[in-house]
Amino acid sequence: MNNVDPVRDKQIIHGSIPSTVVVIVAFLGILVPYIVIASNPVASFKSILFLALLIASALSVSNVRHVKDNTIKSIIYLIIGFAVFWIIGATYTGSYLHLTLLQPENTQYFKLFNTDFVPVILFAIANTITVLVALIDGRKNGIIFGSMGLAAILFPVVLLGLEFVDSRPDMFLILIVLWAFIPTTWVRLLTPLINDLSFTLEKRFVKVLKSSILISFIYILTGLLMYFVMTGSSTTLDTFSLPLFIGEYRPQLMYFALTTGYFFVLPNVILIMAIFPIYEFTLHAFNVRREVAHDGTFVYITEKKKEDKTVIKKEYDPFEDIIKEMKDFKKEFGKGKINRIMAAQKIGTLREQVNFLNSKYDIGSKANAAELLKQIERESEFAFK
Repeated sequence: MNNVDPVRDKQIIHGSIPSTVVVIVAFLGILVPYIVIASNPVASFKSILFLALLIASALSVSNVRHVKDNTIKSIIYLIIGFAVFWIIGATYTGSYLHLTLLQPENTQYFKLFNTDFVPVILFAIANTITVLVALIDGRKNGIIFGSMGLAAILFPVVLLGLEFVDSRPDMFLILIVLWAFIPTTWVRLLTPLINDLSFTLEKRFVKVLKSSILISFIYILTGLLMYFVMTGSSTTLDTFSLPLFIGEYRPQLMYFALTTGYFFVLPNVILIMAIFPIYEFTLHAFNVRREVAHDGTFVYITEKKKEDKTVIKKEYDPFEDIIKEMKDFKKEFGKGKINRIMAAQKIGTLREQVNFLNSKYDIGSKANAAELLKQIERESEFAFK
């Protein structure tokens, strides 16, 4: 961690600009998906529209770091994070309603997680935006943004009511925790890569791959619980036996886990691996260097481009150092910090050095050194009369 002062981060963009942009993008990200899914959940254009909204959200978060008030900044990240994962909720809900409307008797809702590739790709984009926030503005803000993953389950409940979760408030709360846990876990597991950009491509890949496999287990569990509530299972804890359930449905569970895990790992690894070089390229393109301040925050320093100027070699001056030393002594002497004995000793030493240089060199500031030594001797004689 470098001891960099956060004040050096020049505020190029006024704080009100990113705030306004985020509010507009968040408003569209919340309103538009709700209108689309509520009016026409099978609309063919919804995936492209939601993708555009996610890209707009990713672009809007890039300048939130210019907001200097930490409280306002946290609120902004909460708002835009909610909008991003609200869009994800709209995506999964749209696919769910699509299945329901096309085949009313079909309850194969597991297809949302291991067959329908659109929701998981958009969810991977949302996870990538979460990592991007952490890259731009630190781990803390990435976690704040990612905690709004709960909006993914809020959308269907707001649109369809608690009937979507089989009128189970307990299951609803569990799903809230799981949906929020996935993006925040990405930030927690990738913190070493986020704080240190010097990792090699191979080490990054291994770290991202391991993290994606671990997080996929959370996603698989989320998918199982979502399927459980969407099918309206009447099974209770009194009648439910986990060993019997696993024994009876082991092949189906293995298939679901493997396919869902594969669908989750593939796009997340690709997109999150891609965000690191994109981020570094952007820093290079704008000639900006990122440093870690003493308080753990990220500081961006604009580096001045080196101008192509003819370099003029300075002529060697053997008297330069002794002149500087005499000026420093003269300054201290003028402040009255040196007594008579110290002054006499120092002047004697300076005289010997000047005489030695005079005997050896005929170039440089020879005359200036001699004149400055005479001034010091006169001032010393006058001061200690």
